[in-house]
Amino acid sequence: MSLREYIPDAYRELLASPVAILGVGASGNAVRDLLGKLGTKHTAYDEHSGEDGDVRHRFDEAEAKRHRLVIHSPAFSIGHPWLAVAEAAGCEVVSEIDFAQQLRRGPTIVITGTNGKTTLQEFITFSLKRSGISAMAVGHNHYPLSRLAVRPDLEGVTAVCELGPRSAGPLKAFRFDALFWTNFHEDHLNDEEARQKAFAELLRLSSLSPEALLYFGDSVFAAGREMGFTMPARARRLEPEDYPRWELPERTAFATNIHRPALALYRRYWLEKGYSDSLLKGAAENFEVRAHRLHVLTVIGKTVFWNDSKASNFAATEAALSNFAEPVVWIGGGHYRGGNLEAFAERLLPSLRAAVVIGDVQARLKELFEERHLPVASVADLRSGVDSAFAFARGTSPVVFSPGFIAGEEYGNFMERGTAYENAVFGLKHQKGSV
Repeated sequence: MSLREYIPDAYRELLASPVAILGVGASGNAVRDLLGKLGTKHTAYDEHSGEDGDVRHRFDEAEAKRHRLVIHSPAFSIGHPWLAVAEAAGCEVVSEIDFAQQLRRGPTIVITGTNGKTTLQEFITFSLKRSGISAMAVGHNHYPLSRLAVRPDLEGVTAVCELGPRSAGPLKAFRFDALFWTNFHEDHLNDEEARQKAFAELLRLSSLSPEALLYFGDSVFAAGREMGFTMPARARRLEPEDYPRWELPERTAFATNIHRPALALYRRYWLEKGYSDSLLKGAAENFEVRAHRLHVLTVIGKTVFWNDSKASNFAATEAALSNFAEPVVWIGGGHYRGGNLEAFAERLLPSLRAAVVIGDVQARLKELFEERHLPVASVADLRSGVDSAFAFARGTSPVVFSPGFIAGEEYGNFMERGTAYENAVFGLKHQKGSV
């Protein structure tokens, strides 16, 4: 069947005119290929690109009037003036995800939430493939949905799509078969209005497919209740029996507590679909933790060093520390985007023997811990931080690097930050020799 036969009636007339594409990143280029496959003329616009063939760096009223349909990248800010220009000109404005979904055939599973989205997305994809079901991780940091839609040989593949509030907000006609909303935490949404808006966007996402299966984590129901939202009656919530009683190897992503609630949500779906519990267990046993998620890095003397550089918000750090029965030496801090620091410090206190703080938030964190009589050191870099943490630990407490904040200017992202931590730890180990 021709891809053109999949075009919804609502789009046929719109595609008769040249289409505007806003943003020429991965998703922008993917939708350009999709439109080319449909035989539709199009012009791409990107303000960070120079004039190059059909890519233009200005999109004004005159340009907007050349088009009836405008497709924007999921990462494109909803407040971007180009979208306002397009709407003022009477254009139909849609997200690349929304448009591509109308042109593909196959099941769609959506993952959203504050923490652990990518891990669950990758595990769902992994477990389906191990069970003989063709699946592909799409959206956000993965394969653009348009790349899947443009491939007739991938018809019928299950799209496992990660969405956040920012990319979910513009969706209008997006359809899916199941939605996992794993959690909703404070994150960097310190402003109550922003928090309400983000929750409302994700709740609206769940309503786009009235027949879809919905699985919500406990914190989602708690946040909805706190903010006065009415939760969908069909949304399933975690029950004690959803948690598997499996002994999993330490190398797996589910050996710690961090991702177990998400695993339990997915297990409920898995069993409700009639799939084998033993197949899911086998997938969990072989799904290894990714770099810079909570795992043992090495041991120096009797001190165990853990790396959890991916933890970039309060909830992720609190989840990491919940895995330890004894107080730890915590290395944390980074770039402060918002959130109640005093409440965060208070919640961490029972889990800490000492703290080593870094980044632009270090002065305030140091003050808060000193007020609570916790041993604390403020350091300039991770090498100094590892040295201070080792001295605090004295071979009797684990050292846990779980920052709780995004990487600051000194580190480009969590991977660079995690690598710097690993280098500091192994540098100390070499320095100590056989200790």
